[in-house]
Parts: sequence; C-alpha cells; structure tokens
Amino acid sequence: MFDKLSQFNALDITTASLISNDKELIESGSLLAFLDKVRYSLSAIEDNTTLTTFDELHILGITRVEIEKKLDKLYDSASANEELRPSELLSLGELIGELNALNRYSKSLLYHQGIALRNEKVAKVRQLKTLTYQRVAKELYQIVVSRESYSTFDAWSIISSIDLFLRQYLNVKLVISEHKATQSLAKHIGLNLSKGKRSQQQVKQRDIVFSYLEKHFTSDCINLYESILSSGYQDITGISMPQDDRRLMLAYAVTDKLVKEKAFQSLKARISLDVLVNKIIKGLARKFRISSFDGFNEAIYISKLYSKIPSSEPFYYQKGNRAHKKLGSIQSGKLDEMISNAFEKTAFI
Repeated sequence: MFDKLSQFNALDITTASLISNDKELIESGSLLAFLDKVRYSLSAIEDNTTLTTFDELHILGITRVEIEKKLDKLYDSASANEELRPSELLSLGELIGELNALNRYSKSLLYHQGIALRNEKVAKVRQLKTLTYQRVAKELYQIVVSRESYSTFDAWSIISSIDLFLRQYLNVKLVISEHKATQSLAKHIGLNLSKGKRSQQQVKQRDIVFSYLEKHFTSDCINLYESILSSGYQDITGISMPQDDRRLMLAYAVTDKLVKEKAFQSLKARISLDVLVNKIIKGLARKFRISSFDGFNEAIYISKLYSKIPSSEPFYYQKGNRAHKKLGSIQSGKLDEMISNAFEKTAFI
C-alpha cells in the first residue's frame, strides 16, 4: 500500500524530540511504521512517568487516554487510506506536540522527584550522624561524671572536652557541624549551659577531662560509636543493620592482606587511620564500578573499618597514629596502587 511520509514534510517530524534520528525509519517512508514508533514512545512514557491524570490535565490539558484514542484513530485512517485528509494531517501534528509536551513534563517531574528523594536521603544520613554523635557523647558524659574526681566539674567543661575528643579521634565524616555543637550535645543530655565567655577555670577543667578521655578511650571510642550507630540505623530507617555485608567482608580481606605487605609497613608511619580508611572505601567503590556509596553505607563502612583495622595492625591502637596526618602526593599514589592491587588479588565471595 502506498504509504509515503513526503506529504508531512512541512511538519518536520524528523526533528521531534520523541522521534529518534532513525535513518532507516525515515527513509522507509512508512507512515504506519512512524505511527508504530509514536505508539512505542507513548508506551515508554506510560511505563516510566509518575504523572497522574490530574497532572496531565493541569499541565497539558489532555490525558494520555485521549492521546491514545487520537493515535488509534489516526492509525486506522492511515491503514485504510493512501492519503490523509487535511484534518488528519493537523491531527498528526497535534499528536506529536502533545506527546513531546507529555514527555518533557514527565521528565521534569521525575527530575524534581529525584532531587527530593536525594535530599530526603541526605537528611536521613545527617540525622543518623547527629543522633549517633549525641549518643556517644552522652555515654562518655555519664562515664566522666560517675568518677568522683570530675563529679563537681563544670558541665560545659565536660561536654566541650568530649566534643573535642570525638573530633580528634573520629573520622571527619562521622562528626557533626562544629557550630553550636556543645550546646546541641548538652540539650541531648538534658543540660542547660550558660552562655558567654568561659573562665580560665572552666578551660582548665576541660583540658583535664580531655586528657582523661585521651588516655582511656582513644582506642575504644570508635567501638562505642559503631555499637550506637547500629541502633541508630534501625531507629531511623526501620531496618536492622546488615551483619554480613559481602562488600564489607571484601574490604576486611583486603585490609588484612594490605597490612602484611612490606611496602605498607615501610610507609605506615606516614599514614593516619582516617586516610587509610577513606582510601580503602574509595578502592571498594571502584571495585564495584561506582563513584561512591550512599551516606548510610559509607558511615557504616567507616565505623566498621575504624574498629577492624587496629586489630589487624596494632600500630593504629596508638593514639598518635589515629589522628589525621597529611600524606604526600608520592606516598598517596603508592598507597592507592597497593590498595588497588590488593583488591585485584582478592576474590569477592
């Protein structure tokens, strides 16, 4: 049957956004094939869009059901006639415009919903981090005030020293914003701190408590953080933390292999724990060909590795080796290469 598209050249339908630059389709001159392509595009929109009937009427003034009826009627006419009437020619142009508008607004809505979903995830990660940090601080506060030596110390001195301690020995990605952090921790504990400049006595007490925490809890603070993180994860997400994440098991295996290498042993004096953990997590992400893990998993992996690595390499039990150290570009490159090789040589079971 004669079924040429030449009569529709004025519509320039080959540049419509819903029509791919399918050279074979265009050169075939088949109107029915073209309408099949439009029908397929409409079906794809149907499968992927989150637009409701209300959205369609509000944004476009027409629903997908009405567009489908137009398409079916046009297809029937094209099947029965060699040429279309002018009204049907106009109907085809309208159909293309309506489908393009439907596709455009559908994509726009998906984009904005994606942003909203991402913002929701970011908010939950921040909530998880804040809640865990506050709970760790509360645990340490109770430990400190239970000691007779510090029971009469000013509340600000104790809470401020705990905040300083956690910032010193936790990975930077696990700490909360420093702005009004002490007041936030005090509120969580149930205390009201006075405002204004602190006295020399308060600062002296803060330094004394900090020294106590540094002496007794440097190696254990991440274990405390990890145990509280587990309950916090379940509180916020409603899902218990996985016990046997296979990706984490792979990171453990790579860590065990890495710390036994002579090259690492000769370099480890320059590698702080936070740098090592961050590089292992980046190596793990590359292993699975992703740019990074979501905030929930990253927080868990950081916490777990902070706890795991010192058991594989006792060097990191020493407090001076847990604090941040700047690694030179040459040493950083060598460490990246060692981690990459370790991942390549370790099977993912």
